[in-house]
Amino acid sequence: MKKEEVSGFIIACLSEPDNAAKQQQLQDWLLEDETHPAILEEYRQLWQATAQLPENDFDMATGWENLQQATVSRQSPLKTAYRRYWWKAAAVLLPVILMTAWWNHHRQQGEMVTYIAQGSLKDSLHLPDGSKVFLRPGTVLRYNKAFESRTVELQSGEAFFEVVKNEQQRFTVTVFHAAVEVLGTSFNIKTSTEYTDVAVWDGKVRLSADNSRQGVILTPATMGKVDAYTGQVEKLAGAFEYRCGWANNDVSFSNQSLGTVLNTLSSIYQVRLRTADTTLLQENITVRFKNITLNEALAVIREMLDLKVDQVSSAEYILKKMK
Repeated sequence: MKKEEVSGFIIACLSEPDNAAKQQQLQDWLLEDETHPAILEEYRQLWQATAQLPENDFDMATGWENLQQATVSRQSPLKTAYRRYWWKAAAVLLPVILMTAWWNHHRQQGEMVTYIAQGSLKDSLHLPDGSKVFLRPGTVLRYNKAFESRTVELQSGEAFFEVVKNEQQRFTVTVFHAAVEVLGTSFNIKTSTEYTDVAVWDGKVRLSADNSRQGVILTPATMGKVDAYTGQVEKLAGAFEYRCGWANNDVSFSNQSLGTVLNTLSSIYQVRLRTADTTLLQENITVRFKNITLNEALAVIREMLDLKVDQVSSAEYILKKMK
């Protein structure tokens, strides 16, 4: 066998360990010269290195420098003439190593994760950057596994985000007709085929249509809305921190109608709350429920408005004026 054919021969044998014919040829070659086992071992070490590559970025310059240092420091008993085999092995296998590292890195960059929320009331998810998301059942999120751009796509449903602050990179939530950009904050976003609305608990966000640079700035308790058909973005009047309560168990109403309060509590506790007299729904109250049960919340409303609460089934309550 010619010296220039040795590299290809060894690589072919290492790549097909189950090929009996090639393995026999390899054994015959090892017996031809006392230096051949050492040459094979050098190739085998490089070959095994390709299976131990990390999935993060591979630094080509550093890798080549390490390879050079390894060949200089290694005290090999090989004859000077056979040192060329080591460099031939490096020349053949280093591109394999680099291509494998590149493929692993870009595979991870392109790999998407789709998460569908489970549970009866809400689900939660930790994103790769440490941010936390609470999701209504059935809500669908999608994001890149590498998460280098800190972008999440809300495909459907409703989610509350607690975003880890990063001054160097914004956090973005996109839907098919709107986008929300933040540095570090907590906010609720709900999307449908007709509109997307965003309510801020703390911090500041910018709501725009289809990643447009124009939009509205939202601060705590404010809410913005994007029309899916016209792309119009508007900032709504009023206090909307209660829209976040289903996720953080802190439901705050500031001069809201009883109708809004009951609808919100019905959604959170999965019950039906109604009044015997519909005029009661127009009465405004200011109240905050933090980490309390439905019965405790109803007791507070009852005392505030002098009402009677009748439970007509396991999941239905009627509020009436006291006689």
